[in-house]
Amino acid sequence: MDVNREIRQAVDTGKVILGTDKSMKALKLGQAKLVILASNCPKVIRTDIERYARLANIPIHVFQGDSAELGLACGKPFLISVAAVMDPGNSNILGVGGT
Repeated sequence: MDVNREIRQAVDTGKVILGTDKSMKALKLGQAKLVILASNCPKVIRTDIERYARLANIPIHVFQGDSAELGLACGKPFLISVAAVMDPGNSNILGVGGT
C-alpha cells in the first residue's frame, strides 16, 4: 500500500483535519478515525496525541517522512506535523493505522 497516495486520496475525497490544534480537538472528542504524525513531530505534541489516542482507542500512524513531506503528501505547500482522518473517503488509509 502506498501511504502517500492513500493520504492524498483521503484529503481529496474524504475529510482530513490538518494541524495540531484542530486534530487534538477532534481526538479529544473521539471524532477522528486515525491520526497521522510526521516523524519529526515535537515530542510534547506527540506525547499528548498518543495519550488522548490511547484513551479514545484511536489508531496512530507515524508517517515515515518529516512534516514537509507530510504536507506534500496532503497536497499542501506547508508543513504538517499532525493530521486527523475524520472520513477516509475513497482511500484505504484506515488500513495503515495501528502503532
